[in-house]
Amino acid sequence: MKKILLFSVMLLGTFGFSQTSADIGKIQLSIHFSQEQQNSFDYDLLTKIDGKLTQMLSENGLVSTDYNNGLVLQPNLIINGNEVVEGGMQNVNVTNLTLQLLIKQDQTNLVFSSYSKQLKGTGRDQYSALNNAINSLSSNDPALVKFINNGTEKLLAYYQANCNQILTKSANLEKNGRYEESLALLLSIPEKASCHKTAQTKSIETYKNYQRKNCASFIKEAKMYIADKNYESAFGVLLGIDSTSPCSAESNALVKNIESKISAEDKKQWDLQMKMYNDDVALEKLRINAIKDVAVSYYKSKTRPNQTIIVK
Repeated sequence: MKKILLFSVMLLGTFGFSQTSADIGKIQLSIHFSQEQQNSFDYDLLTKIDGKLTQMLSENGLVSTDYNNGLVLQPNLIINGNEVVEGGMQNVNVTNLTLQLLIKQDQTNLVFSSYSKQLKGTGRDQYSALNNAINSLSSNDPALVKFINNGTEKLLAYYQANCNQILTKSANLEKNGRYEESLALLLSIPEKASCHKTAQTKSIETYKNYQRKNCASFIKEAKMYIADKNYESAFGVLLGIDSTSPCSAESNALVKNIESKISAEDKKQWDLQMKMYNDDVALEKLRINAIKDVAVSYYKSKTRPNQTIIVK
């Protein structure tokens, strides 16, 4: 069922209504907290910070992801002091803290932009005071917007200066059979970079080669599901086989074999996909969304140690 649902999202993206499709080509940052931050602060508090930063990125044309593609927005909270002030009915906690933000390349620790702000919060206890301080953070803060804009400019300059190296590295990864990593690297290039169109064209070629390499295993997996009479899962696997794949004819034959056993909704999806294969523009969009799924799966399988990403 999961693969079929994923494909439904891909279909929506093909017609331009999916956020996933719109995000392709934008600069994508994962908001991640260090292990130390996770140990020091309540998960709900980190989630609140994540939500505010996600909103801030969205308002400035960037995308927050729930996987680490190497570009990160790293928050760091430092409590400078907490004092208890006597009140009439109850004492009040006053907490002063510093919020630090970095936009950086995770593997190299190359920092593109930094930001620091003093926050103050009050509440009946320290947790409430911290919440109050975080609530005071505004995504419209001019200094915060400047931090994002500076980071964006430097990131674009980085991709502009390193386009050829990135394309070369991607080609070498493909030669070594590391198709998923190659596709992930190509899709990391933002649309404003001069080599974005070249990268997109190359990603489709790499995806076709990835299909050629893996189509036999896809067919084998589908046949195993059919043997177990798990027709829905078999159908989900067969949907992922590209029309240019050497296994395309066998995939079509297997679908014909099980079409009387799948739901009307699944059959409708298959017919729609067949129609798309005859429309070059729709087919290219379909492939780009499929490539993104491969890239996201690759990044999610490569979770780096000592970091926490809030799953949205």
